[in-house]
Order: sequence, then C-alpha cells, then structure tokens
Amino acid sequence: MRPYKFLMCCKDFLKLAWQFPEKAHSKTESTKVGNVPPLWGWLAQRQTELHPPTYKSITKIYQQSIALQLRLEIDPIVRLHADWLCDIDPEEQRLEALLKPLVNDDQFKIYNQVFDQFNFGLRIRAQLLSRIYPFEAFLTNGKQLIEPEVREVKKKEVTRKHGKSVVKFLPSDVKRVKRNRSRDGFKLRFMGTVLEQSGDKLVERGSGSALSRMNFWQYVITKIEINGRLPDNLIGKEIELYKETLKSKVDASGKQLLNGKHLQAKLGSKVANMLFRELSRAIANH
Repeated sequence: MRPYKFLMCCKDFLKLAWQFPEKAHSKTESTKVGNVPPLWGWLAQRQTELHPPTYKSITKIYQQSIALQLRLEIDPIVRLHADWLCDIDPEEQRLEALLKPLVNDDQFKIYNQVFDQFNFGLRIRAQLLSRIYPFEAFLTNGKQLIEPEVREVKKKEVTRKHGKSVVKFLPSDVKRVKRNRSRDGFKLRFMGTVLEQSGDKLVERGSGSALSRMNFWQYVITKIEINGRLPDNLIGKEIELYKETLKSKVDASGKQLLNGKHLQAKLGSKVANMLFRELSRAIANH
C-alpha cells in the first residue's frame, strides 16, 4: 500500500470503529481488475460500480449495525476518502499489472527465489530490485569485503531536539572489530541511518530511498509484528525467534526494554542482514 493511502486508511479505520464497527477491520480488495474495492465502493455510494449482491450484503449488515441503533452516522469525510480510494485503486491495479512482468523477468529469478523465502510482496520486491540490483556491485572480486578495524566503541545516547535525532557518544573501550563493508553498503541502499554534522552536533538521518524505507517498515509491522504472518519456513522461524528474544528483554520491574520504533528498527536490521546472507549464498551457488 502506498504511504498516503496507508495513512488515509488508518484514519478512516479509527472512525469506522464506531461508525460501522462490524466492518471496521474488514479487508477490502477488488476481486476483478477494474472494479472498486467493495467496502470503499459502498461507503462512497458507488452502487453501479459494485456487484449487486455485494452492495446488498454490506447494506444489510449496516442496517443491523449497533451504530444505527445508537444513531451514529457515517462521517462525510470517511465517504469522501472512500471515494478517493475508489479512484486510486484502479490506477494502482493498472500499474501493478505493468510492474508484475518486470519484477518476474528471468534476470531476477534468483532474487525472487530468495524474496519468496521472506514472503515479500510485489511492491517491496520492486523497490528492493531498484536499489540492490545487481547484487555483485556490493562485492569485491566476487567476495564480501570484510576489513579489521580498531576503534573506540562508544556508548551512544540519542535524544530528540526540534524533531531531529541528536547523537552523543561517550568514551568507552578500544577494541578490534570486523566491518563487513559489503553488507553495510547493501543495507544503506534501502534502510539504516547515517550521521551528519549539524553545527557542533551529529544528527542521525535516514539513508537510501524514503519510499524503500517506508516499504521495508510496512513489511516489519504487517508481516513480523503481527503474529502468524511470517512464512512457515526456516527464515520465518529465525525471524520469529529473534523477535521473541528482543521482547523477552525486560528491566528490573519486568517492563519490556524494546518496543515501538526501536523494536521495529532492530527487526528491520535483522531482516536486512538475513536478506544479504541469503542473496550471497544464492548468487554464489548459481
């Protein structure tokens, strides 16, 4: 789902929760190319564009809704947004019909085999391919570039100031580490952050394409954070185990240490690392 459409739906779902609770969390999609989504079409009062039994079924459910008994009516703004979504959806269907054969081209066969293991949808596949193809560009002479590095591992403190993340580092131990520069470059193409100097401070900013980051974030919150949506394979089990490990970390009072965006960032980074690993194996064995 495109970012603006996602935000519109979220706002309308909140209103539908009390204006039409029986359909507030229903999934509505067109079953035939060119048709409008049933619930949005009903809300937009586009009766002629819906299959008659479908329109009649939703009307019957609404007539028996608790909202009518409480004299609550559908907000005109909800109907307006539904009307917009009815205009947007056919165009999205048209574009996806053009996008699908491009993503499924033979040159991307290995990539799609790996994407299948993560249960990626069409849009995130297209975004990833636009950012990471060809994968060999991240390698040096066909191998991952891993370099030893001696650095001071500092404790990082991140605070919010004027809507920006301000990063401060506190001195700590000096240690020898290994940096996988191939993997780091791969991740920065579609997720992750970079530090930029802003006056006397370091400001953390998102890297790569904003749309790619949005697609990846949506994958995390819709496929990983919601239980039961991960693929039933080794990849899905590894992600699920990592998620449970993160959620099991609590403080002395039993409060979960990681949640919200911090948890989502950790999960996103884990998936990106796994994706790099699986693509490396698949392409090396090709």
